[in-house]
Amino acid sequence: MLGSAPAPALDRSVDQLAAPPTRLQRVLRTARLEETWTRATAPTALVVAMIVFSLISPNFATWHNVNAMLADAAIPVLLAMGMTFAVMLAGIDLSMAATLALASVVFGLGYQAGWGLPVSCLLAVGVGVVVGLANGFFVGRVRIPDMIVTLGTMGLVQGIGLVVSKGIPVPVADDTLRAIASQSAGPLRYNILIVLVIGVLLHVLLTHTAVGTHLLAVGDNMDASKAMGLRVPRIKLAGYVIGGALAGTAAIFLVLYVGSTQPATNTDYVMKAVAATVLGGTSLFGGRATVWGPMLGAILLTVVQTGLTMVGVEAFYEPAVVGIVVLAAATLMRGRK
Repeated sequence: MLGSAPAPALDRSVDQLAAPPTRLQRVLRTARLEETWTRATAPTALVVAMIVFSLISPNFATWHNVNAMLADAAIPVLLAMGMTFAVMLAGIDLSMAATLALASVVFGLGYQAGWGLPVSCLLAVGVGVVVGLANGFFVGRVRIPDMIVTLGTMGLVQGIGLVVSKGIPVPVADDTLRAIASQSAGPLRYNILIVLVIGVLLHVLLTHTAVGTHLLAVGDNMDASKAMGLRVPRIKLAGYVIGGALAGTAAIFLVLYVGSTQPATNTDYVMKAVAATVLGGTSLFGGRATVWGPMLGAILLTVVQTGLTMVGVEAFYEPAVVGIVVLAAATLMRGRK
C-alpha cells in the first residue's frame, strides 16, 4: 500500500497538463501575438507595397527611385521620431508642423543676416527646443491636457512665423546644403545617412539610458512612476523637448529640400507623423515605443505616396489614404495597454 500512495498526485499532475489553458494564459498568449503583429506591421506592409508597385510600374524598384524615396522620407522620418516621444508619454504634439515652419523661417533669417550655416542650424533646432519647453511645461507642470496645449502652441507658433516672415519665403542658396541634398557617400545620399545617425542616437537614448526608461515608465503608468520617485513633470518636459528639437532639425531638411523657408504650415505633416508613429508600433496609450518602427512607418507612407503617383493616381487621394492608415492602426490597437 505504501508503494501505491504517489499515484493520485501523479494523476493530478497529468490532469493539470491536459487541462485547457486558463483565461490568464489565453490573454497573455493573445497579447504576445498582438505585440508580434504590431512590430511586424510596418516592415511587412513596406515589403508588400514595394512588390505591388514594382509589378505595376517597372521603374518603381530602380535604385535611383528608391534612393529618391528615401531622401523624400527624411522629413517625415524626423517628424515621426519626434512624435514618438510625445505618444510614448500617452500624449500628442499637434504643434510639430507649425514648429517646422517657424524653425525654417528663423533658419532663413539667420542665414540671410550672414550668420552662416552652423549658427542658422542651431537657431532652427533652438526654436524647436523652445516650443518643446513650452509644451512640456504646460503639460507636465501646469497639467493641461496635451491636445489643448499643443493646439494652442500650434496657433501661436504659426502666427509668429507668419508675422516675422510676412508670409514670404526666404531663398537659401548654400553649396553645403546642395551637396547634402544631391551628393552621396557610397550608395546613399548624405541626408539619408544623417537621418540614420540621428535614428541610432535616439535608439541608444531610448533603450540604453535612464532617460528612455523613465519616458516609457511615465507613459505606461504615471501614478506608479510618481510612487517610485520619478520626477514626472521633468520627464514629460524632456520628451516634448526632444520632439521639438527633431522638428527644428526637420526644418533644416525642409530648407535643404525646397531651397527656401516655408512660413506657411502644412498640417499634413502632423497627420503623417501620427500615422507613421502608430504604424511603427508605438502604443497610443503610452509606455511602448521604438525608434525604428516609426522610421519604417514614415518610409512606408512615402513609398505609398510615390507609388500612387507613378501609377497615375491623383495626389488628392493621398490624405484619404493616410487617414485610412491612421484609423486602421488605431483600430488594431484598441483596448491595448
